Amino acid sequence: MGHPNRRIADLITDLTPMNESADLPDLFAVLARSVVRRLGADACLVSICDDDGGRLRDVAASVEPPAEINTLVEEYDLEEFPATREVLEKQSFLEISVNDSDADLRERVMLESIGFGRVLMCAFSIEDEVVGTIEAYRSDDRPFRTDDPEQVDLMVAFANNHYSRIKLAAKLESHYTETMEALTSALEARDPQTEAHTGRISNLSLALAVALKTTPDVRKATHLGAILHDVGKIGISDTILQKPGPLTDEEWAIMRLHPEIGERMLRRVDFLRPALPVIRHHHERWDGGGYPDGLTGDAIPLAARIVSVCDAYDAMTSDRPYREALSVDVACGELLKNSEKQFDPTCARVLVTVLAEMGEEDLEEKFVRFAT
Repeated sequence: MGHPNRRIADLITDLTPMNESADLPDLFAVLARSVVRRLGADACLVSICDDDGGRLRDVAASVEPPAEINTLVEEYDLEEFPATREVLEKQSFLEISVNDSDADLRERVMLESIGFGRVLMCAFSIEDEVVGTIEAYRSDDRPFRTDDPEQVDLMVAFANNHYSRIKLAAKLESHYTETMEALTSALEARDPQTEAHTGRISNLSLALAVALKTTPDVRKATHLGAILHDVGKIGISDTILQKPGPLTDEEWAIMRLHPEIGERMLRRVDFLRPALPVIRHHHERWDGGGYPDGLTGDAIPLAARIVSVCDAYDAMTSDRPYREALSVDVACGELLKNSEKQFDPTCARVLVTVLAEMGEEDLEEKFVRFAT
């Protein structure tokens, strides 16, 4: 078990990343990872109740290979899982074994179906309100320690210390992003063909960043960069932006200045500093044939690679004056064909998989968040 002071010191080390959590799914992902480490579990899943308390929805997870746990959000009707509902109502905990014939049959079937032998399910509260469950899993049917529920409560207490800070930060950031979105909407109004382009790319890019399990810093850069990637087009004349036909070589030379113009415009705004590499490099190519700097491969910032492939997909699936929108299948085929040339092959492959399995709507909300 180790000396109590040593265990507390180790716990604090495990929970320190909560200080850097950018949003609540991040916070819950760090919590899940800490539960896995502190309880010696193989996986942990954090789920949240909906507003009327009738369903649970996965939000964050952690897993130790070779164990596996779902990366896509699932929802559960609590009417079908009375043992889980009782844990929530009584604000208690419950340990279930697949081999315990007295345990709830539906819970045991669910446990076996996801490949685990035992689960410790704990209700948890945020600001004195029960909000969901924390489920720690073991692949083998090995009991948890008697004090493990207390360990979970202690970790939840740490999470509560950061909850208000994250809510306040999210509120402040939303004010900034709303201002930026208003700026890009004014830009898009100059070119009706690209109306709502920024919103679509922002949603798609952030979902891809989550699917790739990127760090909070990369996700922030992706989010801000996706919103502002084309802001430099403010410095490009309408005669070029709205030209119905192909651009001349001279016009293309001017158009290709927009990443540098955008970076130059915003480089003095501290809050937007994470977006600058995306603004400057979203037209670089994996093979080095892009602009403005001819970067290749991993030298291109990851957030820029993410926005680049999402930008291209949205452009292909949108109507333009010179062509009709391509179908999703054709556009995805183009992404794969041009991976390792124009696009990061991993970004292209994962985006195509995500689109094929989940469509384009509300993508970010369909992924369980994992700590990085």
